[in-house]
Amino acid sequence: MNIHADIPSVYQTILENMGEGIIFADADGTLTFINHTAEKIRGIAAANFIGRNLLSIHTPASAERIGKLLESLRNGSIRHARRVIDVKGKCFENSYYPIRQPDGSFMGTLLISRDITEKQRLREENQALRENMNLGVLFDGFVGVSAAILKLFRTINVVAPLDSTILITGESGTGKELVAVALHQGSKRCHKPMIKVNCAALPEHLVESQLFGHERGAFTGAVSTHRGKFEQAHGGTIFLDEIGDLPLAAQAKLLRVLQNRTVVRLGSEREILVDVRIIAATNKDLHALVAAGQFREDLYYRLLVIAVHIPALRERREDIIPLAEHFVRTFAEKMARPIQGLCEETAHALMTYNYPGNVRELEHAIERCVALCTDTCLSPDDLPAAFMADLRDDSILPPASHHTKATDSLSLAMGGYERQIIMDALVKTGGRKADAARLLNISRKTLWEKLKRLEQA
Repeated sequence: MNIHADIPSVYQTILENMGEGIIFADADGTLTFINHTAEKIRGIAAANFIGRNLLSIHTPASAERIGKLLESLRNGSIRHARRVIDVKGKCFENSYYPIRQPDGSFMGTLLISRDITEKQRLREENQALRENMNLGVLFDGFVGVSAAILKLFRTINVVAPLDSTILITGESGTGKELVAVALHQGSKRCHKPMIKVNCAALPEHLVESQLFGHERGAFTGAVSTHRGKFEQAHGGTIFLDEIGDLPLAAQAKLLRVLQNRTVVRLGSEREILVDVRIIAATNKDLHALVAAGQFREDLYYRLLVIAVHIPALRERREDIIPLAEHFVRTFAEKMARPIQGLCEETAHALMTYNYPGNVRELEHAIERCVALCTDTCLSPDDLPAAFMADLRDDSILPPASHHTKATDSLSLAMGGYERQIIMDALVKTGGRKADAARLLNISRKTLWEKLKRLEQA
């Protein structure tokens, strides 16, 4: 067996049966162990490499880079490192860790190798699917591989060229404005203005003036004529974000715009024709607001010509790791930081978290991580406390309450254990539910039902 003689056979057996490729080079850089998985992943025979120096099996340029990396691990300037390489048509993620004695002396370098060829293939298929759907640059701001996000792409692609009114729904932070921009850019109005209005941020006494304009002297302080947002958007698109916060008085006037395509400025009786496409968005249940008398029913149905719903991030967990990796690349480049990706523990924490703030919360968390990280990959210590609190809450054996029956405690424990196993599978498959289901030996439908139940618990 290709193993250092000092390693007990039980540990040798464990290492040989691991799903990751395990390679160890001693303090001098001599290869002393290569497990079966590493042989399979790299297409090599361990016997041909054991006893050789790690740097001797690389090209001079590659050996120089790896030599510097190994020295940084040895002297403690970095805790670990990650590289992605292409070899013989396959893609590998290599993680390097320094191994030290209890007294801190350097023993050698542990290299863990994972075959991510399938992950890369899925990314390429996703990109090809976008191109085949003629999505083009409209979707440069979108990242995702889930069925839900691809369905959203298809919907946007179909309705963008139309002039119909669109109502975008979804929780805060899901990317409603991003969808509105894609709809405008994919329309025949793309060369005309897109005027964005945050209805929740408009002072109530200025809503009508801002939306529909006013004449000079219409009210105290109106020292000049003002073109409202609808006039400014003439020929293009107006995006009414947080439409559920629009006051009832302004709702009545908006209804008239939708019906007649005309606006009347405050202080005037003259109707002005406006050619605009209206896209509205809300994180509220407009139907419930109608029932409560806080939103006009006739306006609700005028807006609800075509509805586009954006699912919450917790409902499309396949997209969490691709989104996180995208944000890492973006912020690492922006901040000029040498960060290459996520540690496995960090990926697990990200997959476990429930994201009340959705994609926006993930983006801000990764920005914070990149700013604080002192290593080449983001560690769990870099994450906001809430992410780690959620991870602790989902531990395998949650503590029982003093008022909890023994049967309830068992149920809670089993639920936590099941969640842990499912999240581990999702982390290992990069968030892909179909692959996770195969790993767990259950159907995708069963996995989906379990995730739904765990989210509601």
